[in-house]
Amino acid sequence: MWTNCDARSVLYLITELDVGGAQTALLRLLTGLDRDRFSPTVVCLYNGDATVARQIRALGIPVTDLGMNAKWRWDAFWRLYRLLRRKRPAILHTWMFHANIPGRVLGRLAGVPIVISSERTMGQERRWRYWLSRITDRLTDRVICVAGRVADFAAQTIGISPDKLVVIHNGIPLEDFQPGDRVVARAGLGIPTSACVVGTVGRLHPVKGTSYLLEAFADLAPGHAEAILLLVGDGPQRTQLEELARCLGVSERVRFLGNRSDVSRLLQAMDVFVLASVWEGMPNAALEAMAVGLPVVATGVGGTPEAVVDGETGLLVPPRDPDGLAQAIARLLRDPELWRTMGQAGRRRVEQHFSVEQMVRQTERLYEELLSGDALRPPVRGGPTVCT
Repeated sequence: MWTNCDARSVLYLITELDVGGAQTALLRLLTGLDRDRFSPTVVCLYNGDATVARQIRALGIPVTDLGMNAKWRWDAFWRLYRLLRRKRPAILHTWMFHANIPGRVLGRLAGVPIVISSERTMGQERRWRYWLSRITDRLTDRVICVAGRVADFAAQTIGISPDKLVVIHNGIPLEDFQPGDRVVARAGLGIPTSACVVGTVGRLHPVKGTSYLLEAFADLAPGHAEAILLLVGDGPQRTQLEELARCLGVSERVRFLGNRSDVSRLLQAMDVFVLASVWEGMPNAALEAMAVGLPVVATGVGGTPEAVVDGETGLLVPPRDPDGLAQAIARLLRDPELWRTMGQAGRRRVEQHFSVEQMVRQTERLYEELLSGDALRPPVRGGPTVCT
């Protein structure tokens, strides 16, 4: 461990920097980070010229791409080791599995004083990944989890030491996601004011369960002549989902909008937000919808129930259940007073528990505790710490 490192220096290591939940959370953390107290640098294994990478550079924060464009590029690991030796950060904070494992190992080999990792989802990884996470757990000082249920999963299923787990929820920039004028938002999309608009935001990938949402919408469509489904996002499943919409006979009422930079305005055009995920950690998309004042229909997976309170800010259904999704959406569409009440409650919940300011403050507090040395003493055995 070196003694002449910059006590302000934090090096963030992430798998890649295209649009995604972890990448968005990192960008929001860096945007709010107190640069008088901490000096950030970002390193990614690949995709160093992608959207989020450009946004981070626009903040004046350097981004280094290790060029790991194929599996097991050992030269990329060597570049990471040399970078750590040259930068000599006080803290190495890793994000996502493929960054966590080499970050832990090379961080310790390079002598980084403090190593923090993250767990951002549950149930999606293969067993061999759990094994790697478990055997490298001893190399970390803390593991940040995005939800209490993710922390429980990390302890009970992966086998990470409970005393190292810290819960810090994702945070939403409330000034960017606010209730708006639905009429104006719809006008920009050419959608009638009278239409029933259901929507979702997320990568078009099987884990997001978009096919189940399409099936649910097809069940709803005959009883809601003006219903429209907005799918915001892109991904490997897009062609398959477009074909499914055609087979279900709803392609003319489903709009594939692709990746967009105006997500807040698109949310303002919706009546009901749906998150049909098979797996989740702490979904930014649901939090953003709640911040805009939308009721949320979601699957009760991962940390989602910690955000979407069933019967209060939305309705929870089991995963892979198109009928359950359809019934929950229909319930909200036929009861405007219910969706208004739930939408208002959702906004209040995000304000109280999921602001980006809270996420940044809790992360900075963890950094300071670790840098002080007090938190690096052997912790008292117990459960995960929940930051407040």
